[in-house]
Amino acid sequence: MNQTMSLKSMVEQISNQLEISDNQEDFRVLRVAEDLNPRVFSSNEGDHFLIPIDSEIEEEQERLDALHVSIRDYSLPDHSRFLVIRTESSRREIFTPFIAEFLLKDLTDPKSALEDTLGEWKDLWSGRGGRLTGNQQRGLLGELIVLKSLIEHGGKELVERWGGPLEWVHDFESDKINLEIKTTMLQPPSVHISMIKQVAPMEGEKQLHLVVVGLERGDELSLRKAVSHVRALLAGTEHANRFEHVLRRSGYRDEHGSYYSREYTISYIRSHQITKDSPVLNPAVLGEIPSTVVNIRYNLEVHAMDMDDVDESMLQRFCSMM
Repeated sequence: MNQTMSLKSMVEQISNQLEISDNQEDFRVLRVAEDLNPRVFSSNEGDHFLIPIDSEIEEEQERLDALHVSIRDYSLPDHSRFLVIRTESSRREIFTPFIAEFLLKDLTDPKSALEDTLGEWKDLWSGRGGRLTGNQQRGLLGELIVLKSLIEHGGKELVERWGGPLEWVHDFESDKINLEIKTTMLQPPSVHISMIKQVAPMEGEKQLHLVVVGLERGDELSLRKAVSHVRALLAGTEHANRFEHVLRRSGYRDEHGSYYSREYTISYIRSHQITKDSPVLNPAVLGEIPSTVVNIRYNLEVHAMDMDDVDESMLQRFCSMM
């Protein structure tokens, strides 16, 4: 994989080569992966992506609702057996970034890399891919508001600490401090705790802060704008691909951008450091939770908690610990 090529430029190259090949079965080599020479071509069967694999791997096929994966032989000068990924040409806007993200993986084992990428894109390729709900949009917007502030105060590398959409326990994690971001429009403010570990006190000296972003209807910021703001901050840096990867895992898709234009005003951003004395469900106090209980969810009335405004000094402190 070409580490110097951005996700955006990779997508553009794949798309351009598919357009050149449209319905001509003209194999186009992608200059994105050293020594691999992956190819794309378009035919009346749809858009195809080919990557060379070991000639001893047996033929097999797998079909999802919108994606067909197979191992096939082609009489090409440098290789004969390929892992082939195919979809309808009408899905090219989804197919090209999917292939680009696949090419960002460790391609020493293409089949494993494909399994990883399919897992990350499973909703789209299983036919379940859709727009984010209102709550999901606001939750992501809150995380991006905090991410933008962290980048502005601590540097672009702090995007590496964002992992909420990757199913981390907390939305931002580091060795010294974790941040759990909650977004609410409720009055009085309350937030939903989806698992007890989200606000359980940390062990040792590591800190956990519950950061609450309060929104109200307004004309200041939309989810679409927030994505653009972070992209602008990271443009041309090595951290841009990381942002796009996590953003995609959140379910955000640019093709749905027109649905993410509802605008809000930020009412407040407040924080509470979680300790053993915090008014939350603490597993240590609850005692041993039976193995039959797989999750505990509850609503937390944060208006009744001691909260501090997340001002410049607090942001600097967060950044210094991350």
